[in-house]
Amino acid sequence: MQPETKQNKKSFLDSLPKMGRVSQLVLLIGIFLVIFIGLLMLNRQLSTREAGLNGTLTNLQRILSTGGQISQTKYEADLAQATAANEAAKAAYPNPNQAPEILDSLLEIASINNIYVTSTSISSATQPGALGPTLSFTLGLKGQIPSFENFLLALDTKLPTSQISAVTFNASSKEGEYDTASIKIDVLSRAGK
Repeated sequence: MQPETKQNKKSFLDSLPKMGRVSQLVLLIGIFLVIFIGLLMLNRQLSTREAGLNGTLTNLQRILSTGGQISQTKYEADLAQATAANEAAKAAYPNPNQAPEILDSLLEIASINNIYVTSTSISSATQPGALGPTLSFTLGLKGQIPSFENFLLALDTKLPTSQISAVTFNASSKEGEYDTASIKIDVLSRAGK
């Protein structure tokens, strides 16, 4: 057994590596400065972020307190207006089952322009990306070429969703005979009934 020896507690500075006292002091000050600068930068970033979040919170509270009910009524009015505009746009597009009524409109336009309809045919096709099926009307006409032009111009007001896909005019070489035309008109319709 060994005799008991008194062990002295070493101070913090004594536990540092073997350096002079001034070097140990400089090392401790450097460590504290690195920690202090890091904490200072972190504090500044947090305070900037906190100020931004407080501004956002203030804006949200102001919107919720003053504009909640006003905004809701405004949005309801905008929704009603958009719904009415949608219904008006749908009304411009005929239903696919209205082909006989559309043909009657075409015959009426021809009659107004002193054109005789010699043949008619109707077909339906669905085009990708279209609102609904496309109704195609092919008309054989007999009359004068200026009347055919007036007929084509009247289509825009009577059937706004129509477009002319093919036109063939045959001018008569004899005086007193009628000119003839073949016109294919596509009318875009809406889906459903």
